Amino acid sequence: MATQRPPANPRPGPEAWSSGSTPDGRAIISFHHVDLEYEDQKALADVTFSIANGEFVCLTGPSGAGKSSILRLVAMDAFPTKGQVIVRGMPATRMNRGRVPQLRREIGFVFQDFRLLEDRSVEQNVAFAQLVVGVPHLQILQNVMRVLTQVGLYDKRHRLPRQLSGGEQQRVAIARAMVNSPKILLADEPTGNLDPVTAQEIIDLLFRVNDSGTCVLFSTHDHEIVKTFGQRVLVVDGGRLLSDERRRVPVDRSASLVDHMYRAPAEAAPTAQRPARREPAHA
Repeated sequence: MATQRPPANPRPGPEAWSSGSTPDGRAIISFHHVDLEYEDQKALADVTFSIANGEFVCLTGPSGAGKSSILRLVAMDAFPTKGQVIVRGMPATRMNRGRVPQLRREIGFVFQDFRLLEDRSVEQNVAFAQLVVGVPHLQILQNVMRVLTQVGLYDKRHRLPRQLSGGEQQRVAIARAMVNSPKILLADEPTGNLDPVTAQEIIDLLFRVNDSGTCVLFSTHDHEIVKTFGQRVLVVDGGRLLSDERRRVPVDRSASLVDHMYRAPAEAAPTAQRPARREPAHA
């Protein structure tokens, strides 16, 4: 991703949700009155929120709402036009080119379109994330084996991406994102191209990543996912943060998206045809 230079839905009822903001003292990600402008548009306006270490947060809103812009700012692939973004204690306004790669080693990325290297095996795709940061060869082998085992793909380590299903490719992308043991995982519409059964597998995997202590910021426009699994939900639209709310009780992580799949009603059994009415014979 090209890096910019740093500059000098209906809301659920109140019975289910409370304010989701996090005190800055525990924050791993903080936005303070952030604006972001591109050449031809204003992408974000006055966005403020904080996310604590180890949280699982859903970021939702329609296409073009500003979700991807927020993720770019967290990764410092973009820098605020106004306001301040602080990630892992590093303020965006004080970043320089040398410090951005250092920060990104602590951030994993998962995208909707997988972004795997098509001419390299599963094992090589995951290893590549370690090669670029100079991890020793033996350590790379150990780390790749560990994460591929965690995502259930070690037996397919020699296959190319085209030999995998969409869900398997996304699991490879998650393994690649987690191989450097990041503190933050940014997931940008990771279930957008998947059916409900496969999407459920990816969400379950992201929950396991979160249970290991990694902060997960999960971007989605899927209302069913948000309704079912949104423990804390940031809603953005038109570049503004409309709400930041947290469920008062923990979500049921054993719930299933498949239960909400549309199923066509069973066709009614054909009714037995009545015998044709016979007219009485005339005398």
